[in-house]
Amino acid sequence: MMHHPSSQIESQTEEVEGRSNLFRMVLESVVSLAIAVILFRTFQAEGYMISTGSMAPSLLGYHKQVICPRCDFSFTYGVAYDDSVSGNRFQAKGHSDGESFQQAGQYATCPNCGTHSIDLSNVPRNEGDQLLVFKHAYYLKPPERWSVAVFQNPMKPTQAYVKRVVGLPGESVQVRNGDLYINGKIERKNLKIQRAVRLLVYDHHYRPTKDDFFQPRLLPDESESPNGDHLRGKRAWVAKEDGFIFDENHESSQNVSSRNEWAWVNYQHWIRQGGHYVTSVSLEEWPAEVEKPEPVLANIEYDEEQKKLICKGSMSAETCHRYLDQTANEEFRYAIALLYEKSHVSPLFDDYGYNTGVENQQAIPVHDVMFQCDLKVNSGVGEFAIEVFEGHHKFRNVFDFQQRRVSLFVDGQKKAIRTGNLSGDFRTRTALLEMSVMDRQVLLAIDGQLVYKPLLYSETTTPRKEIRVPVRFGANGGDFYVSNLKLFRDIHYARGKALHGVDESYQLDHQSYFVLGDNSPVSLDSRSWSDGKVDYKYLLGKPFLVHLPSRQGEVKIGDHVGHMRIPDFSRIRYIQ
Repeated sequence: MMHHPSSQIESQTEEVEGRSNLFRMVLESVVSLAIAVILFRTFQAEGYMISTGSMAPSLLGYHKQVICPRCDFSFTYGVAYDDSVSGNRFQAKGHSDGESFQQAGQYATCPNCGTHSIDLSNVPRNEGDQLLVFKHAYYLKPPERWSVAVFQNPMKPTQAYVKRVVGLPGESVQVRNGDLYINGKIERKNLKIQRAVRLLVYDHHYRPTKDDFFQPRLLPDESESPNGDHLRGKRAWVAKEDGFIFDENHESSQNVSSRNEWAWVNYQHWIRQGGHYVTSVSLEEWPAEVEKPEPVLANIEYDEEQKKLICKGSMSAETCHRYLDQTANEEFRYAIALLYEKSHVSPLFDDYGYNTGVENQQAIPVHDVMFQCDLKVNSGVGEFAIEVFEGHHKFRNVFDFQQRRVSLFVDGQKKAIRTGNLSGDFRTRTALLEMSVMDRQVLLAIDGQLVYKPLLYSETTTPRKEIRVPVRFGANGGDFYVSNLKLFRDIHYARGKALHGVDESYQLDHQSYFVLGDNSPVSLDSRSWSDGKVDYKYLLGKPFLVHLPSRQGEVKIGDHVGHMRIPDFSRIRYIQ
């Protein structure tokens, strides 16, 4: 077919014009988007990147993402801290991306299983979380308690901080025994805030199953009769891959279910080594043939007056065998073996896996915990219970599936202090249970909904007892499967430099706020500044999204292995 030259020229002209229009449209779109971004940042939102770890693990600064070689648990390890942490507590200092930072050595400790000396020399460093901040949020509504805020450093207006608002204008604020007090009364967090600030102590899914030395932290106990007596050797709970099963028809359960007796699984915080807590067992006399320990160098001592054998921290296997090999004295050998076993069960402390390299941090026992699990009920009868001991009181929630009721009992009393109804059919679904004892308050939630009105109780003058078994769950008849078992603890607010709001309350004026970091041991905040308040005029905005986070991706070129920043979409999240 032949084409006329004029028609060919017209066709080419239209093609050129089409390309020109497409280019102009793309250019206009890019310019419009740029203008929109500029206007959005100018009037609505702006991005900030966190460099330090004062809000960890809620919000991260420069850090390393570590996978424990024993339990495969993934956790973050900080490499930059606030200036309030003395530089002599770190092994190295440096600069990166124009930011000075203090680096905490090359070894980490797993916060889940306690594995020490995890080598980080080949673990790449990640940048901190990048926050998208709604700049004019506080023009519309002032910050609420427990909300996260970005504000200017009053001493350096070009420097932005991010902390959690805890004290509001006109209030009197004090940190006492790890808790927050407002106008002399303890401030209690609701379930949403508890979830936002809680710190993981143990996740049963990540446990060192191939490590023969590691002892189970969730351990089925002997069955218990209604009067509190124990029946030796009768274990009703059976461990499964990711939880525990109780079946009244199972051969290990028949002996207990038919006699209306409870069978329990206890949480014990077993650790590998270290610790500064004290464990003791009874011993009438130290054998003459056994060399006595040096009073300063050894972590073992014998108190002749109290007739007790005492260990500070966990006893090493070498120490245990050294004493056992020196005598045939059965009483002494039993005491040493028992002390070795008991010394590896530690109280809970305010440890942060993020802060492993921070030396000389005083370990403080914590008592406020949250237990979480998934419960599958395979029969319409029987009872399930969760019990938490917080140092003064034992709180037991009993789920009666025949009566379809939940009852809260305190310290073994027969009368329930709270009751709630069980809705839905637990045989057709798996329910998420959460029980917390935090801030002198007991909460119980099923699938995120509170079952009854929170139980509030007062602080006593009697010191809290040491806790070696903070949580246990049990069954009395029925058929249950418990999985997704996790134990959390609450933030325990440390003293910091204790300049404000610690030894005595701090009074805020009607235009200022009191702020604290979630990573209390290393946070530079209202406790430590020369002036503890943050004036309203210094508030920059409310962060609402962690956006554009990155991680270090591995790049191989021949034998050379390098790293480059790549998006980490798993870390994109809204901020509570």
